[in-house]
Amino acid sequence: MKNEIPIYAIDFEGSKAIGIVEFGVAGILNGDIFFSDTKICAPKKSIDLKTRKITGITDSLAGQNPPFEAHCEMFSSLRQNGIFAAHNFHTEDSLLRHYIPSAGRVKNFFTGKDTLSWSPWIDSRIVSRQIFSVESEKLSDVVSELGLQDELDFYAEKICPATRKKWHCALYDALASALIIKLAIREVTNLNALAEALKIETRESSLF
Repeated sequence: MKNEIPIYAIDFEGSKAIGIVEFGVAGILNGDIFFSDTKICAPKKSIDLKTRKITGITDSLAGQNPPFEAHCEMFSSLRQNGIFAAHNFHTEDSLLRHYIPSAGRVKNFFTGKDTLSWSPWIDSRIVSRQIFSVESEKLSDVVSELGLQDELDFYAEKICPATRKKWHCALYDALASALIIKLAIREVTNLNALAEALKIETRESSLF
């Protein structure tokens, strides 16, 4: 089955305290990666040592760029025409709502109704457990267990910035999440079946 509604896997690096210092988006359409974007963003305040060590993003590097607010309109536009996804989506949902409380009036593609929410999200953490019975929730473990590392590195070579082709880089992590969902889509008959496995409410008739 191929998804005819875009799914955008998202990853943020940062926190509410310092802000989103990097975002990555990898879009899936008709079973392929068709869209990607990533930017490093100026922090709200100095980046803490832990974040610098994990992400490799420093104040001097991030400070050369506009803050995340400059990209808010893009995220609203993506949500208007597609479904958001993430690995443990609560983090991305919380950070996104910190900047943009509502996506505006958009469609919940699973129910067919209008909503003001960024949800429902497709969570690749839950996908890996419910569809593939992967016990670990760590993104790198899931990629390894599902045999996706070579495909991840292939796409990363094509679309990730030269110095950001590794874990805890936003587009690399978003791409990993997208590939898990892409694999799951091949395993189910339609997105309604995937939604049922993820316990996402859907309309009674098949939508996809």
